[in-house]
Amino acid sequence: MTIFKFALRRGLFSPVAIILNGVIPAALIVMMRLNDDGDYRQGIFLIAMAVMFGGFFMAKGVQNDRMEGVLLRILCGPVTTRTYLWQNLLGAAVPMVGLTALISAIGHVVLNWETTFTLGIFLTYTFLAMSSVGLSFVWSSLFKSKEASSGAFGAVMTLISALSGFMIPLHLMPDFLFYTGALFPAHWASRAMQIMLDYGEFSQMFWLSMLAMFLFTVAFILFGAKRRLI
Repeated sequence: MTIFKFALRRGLFSPVAIILNGVIPAALIVMMRLNDDGDYRQGIFLIAMAVMFGGFFMAKGVQNDRMEGVLLRILCGPVTTRTYLWQNLLGAAVPMVGLTALISAIGHVVLNWETTFTLGIFLTYTFLAMSSVGLSFVWSSLFKSKEASSGAFGAVMTLISALSGFMIPLHLMPDFLFYTGALFPAHWASRAMQIMLDYGEFSQMFWLSMLAMFLFTVAFILFGAKRRLI
């Protein structure tokens, strides 16, 4: 589990990821409290965007290992690409789950979120974060330049946010955009958050959304393991 330990250390000391997954969401919750009109939709979806971008920075260690030749040395040993990616995912998961739990707890205390709503938001952000990390692994395997990867990824993630309902409500989208957005895990996070905002309960569609994001994560890891990372 040496890879996991290094990945965990990188995740715990990633200032950009901590800002995106902790500081910005906490600030948005405070702003929702100051607004105090009872409409949390915009803030909830903005936090989801921060979590999604935070996942990318949590996964940048894989790209750094690749660019610096560390990955080549690791894979020369008895380590498969799949094992390497899974341990990096777990290393990113620990700080992200911790930050997500903290943000959910702050919302519960500051905004008086009900327990079911708090748990639903926590699960949604957690599965979104993990799928974002998995997507970042795949994305890192497609580029040989960190600058090109980061620049293009920002534009693509913004587009995904728009198609997935983070910026425009899903029910206002034309059918072809709605179904296009369903090809990304963020779409299912958007569905889950909307269910929590509208009904505040765990419906069948909520759990289907969790399953979809989990399957996306697994698919991203498997695809990333098939790509030539070195």
